[in-house]
This record gives sequence, structure tokens and C-alpha cells, in this order.
Amino acid sequence: MILCHRCAMGRGRFAVLLAGAVMCSGCFQFSTVLTVKGDGSGTIEQRLLFSQAAVAQLRQFAGLAGGGAQSFDPVPEQQARDGATKLGTGVTYVSSTPINTSEGIGRDITYAFTDIGQLRVDAAPPAPGGLSLGPQATGTDPYVSFSLTRQADGHALLMITVPQLPMVSGGGSSPSLGRTPSADQIAMLKPMLAGARLAIAIEPAGQLVRTSSPYVSGQRVTLLEVNVDTLLNDDTLLPRLQAAKTPDEAKAILRDVPGLKVNLDPEMTLEFTPR
Repeated sequence: MILCHRCAMGRGRFAVLLAGAVMCSGCFQFSTVLTVKGDGSGTIEQRLLFSQAAVAQLRQFAGLAGGGAQSFDPVPEQQARDGATKLGTGVTYVSSTPINTSEGIGRDITYAFTDIGQLRVDAAPPAPGGLSLGPQATGTDPYVSFSLTRQADGHALLMITVPQLPMVSGGGSSPSLGRTPSADQIAMLKPMLAGARLAIAIEPAGQLVRTSSPYVSGQRVTLLEVNVDTLLNDDTLLPRLQAAKTPDEAKAILRDVPGLKVNLDPEMTLEFTPR
């Protein structure tokens, strides 16, 4: 019993230290690319990288907590395997490849799914090492979800629900700008999220016919792409958002932000001719 208690204390202390390390050097890259077929099946390609500096600090904290500092892996294979169930029903782990380059340490992961309508894709990356950092903020649904139907002309129509930014998710004429971070919070976030990037895109297995997303390159449709540095380094962005009277005004401001590609409508469509 004493040993178990000590182990629990060690895990708890490590969780606190790890959370602190992530906040101090949280630069990461997290990208998700989905390929969908006409029958609703497809694949998910994910890349999760933590910078070399972030991993070095994470390993230092792991050593202080009594763990194996050099053996700490920010994206272990078991975490990648376990990620299949978190993506939805009918998702299976296919393979993964560890990455260790000057760009960072992480993993390329491939999943397969049988029904895109069962997917729930989180826009945020998992915690390094798969360790829970405690309760997450509640509010706007952070998941991208999908619904696929076949049209009379043989085309496949994909409806996509994308996460809404807090400052533009208000309804009617009542903007929800009260959750916009303060200037002090922005200053605190800068070192925590320096270098962070997020991206979610989808490619139909067939010919893209049309989409309501303005971000299209060939067959690839971008649902979300954020370079956090460009957001946090614009000192005028927060005052302009706070001055916005309606969600539409906030959307107009965000459309012109460099490094930000986000569909500001709650739903978007993608129509394609399946192979």
C-alpha cells in the first residue's frame, strides 16, 4: 500500500511538472489530413511534433520526477495506437513512424476508418507522452465532425462541422466576445505557444466538384490552419476584436489575419465525384 501511494504521488508530481514544462516550451506542430472515398471510408494521416527544445525540457522534468529522462518519448507508439479509439467508432491504427529531426521529435501516424460520419477529430494535439494534464476548458465543441450523403447524380456530398473560435461563435446579434483573452493573457501565451502550428485538411478520393471553403489547393481543402505566432505577435488584433460589435464584424477582422485559415461558418460543404 505504501509503495502504491508513493507511485501515485510520483505520477501526480510528474503530471504537474510536465504541465509546467509544456507551458514553458509548448511549441508543437500538429497536422491532420483525411482522405475520404465515396462510400465514407478512408484514411487519416497525422503528424505530431514537439520541438527539440521542448522535448529536452520535458526530459529534464521527467528526470526530476524520478522517471527515465532519456527514455521519455513525447509521442510513443502505444499512444498512437490508443488514439484510434479517440477518433471514433470504426477507426483502426495502421502504422506509425517515429520522427527525430532538427524540426522536432514526434511521429507520423496512419489510421483507417470505415465511416466518416463516426469521426470526431480534435483540433488540439494530445498531451506529450499521452499524460493527462487535468480537466480541459469547456465551452465550444473542439471536434470536427462529418456527414456524407450520395446525390442522385452520383456525387458525394460531405457536410463538415468545424470548431468555432470563441470570439465568433455567438448567436444572432449578441457576440460572444466576452471570452476574448486579455492583453495580459496574450502576453503570457506568447512564450507558451511560440512556434505552435495546427492544421486540418481533407482530400476526396475522386474529383473535387465544389466546396464552400475558400482554402483549396488542387484536391486538398483546408478546414483549419493556424500559425500561432502570427496571431499572438499582432498587437492590434486583440483591440480590434474587442471593438467588434457583432460576430460578423469579428469574422471580417479574422479573415484578414495572416497565418490564419479557418472556416468561420459553423458548417461547410465539400462535393466530389468518387472514383
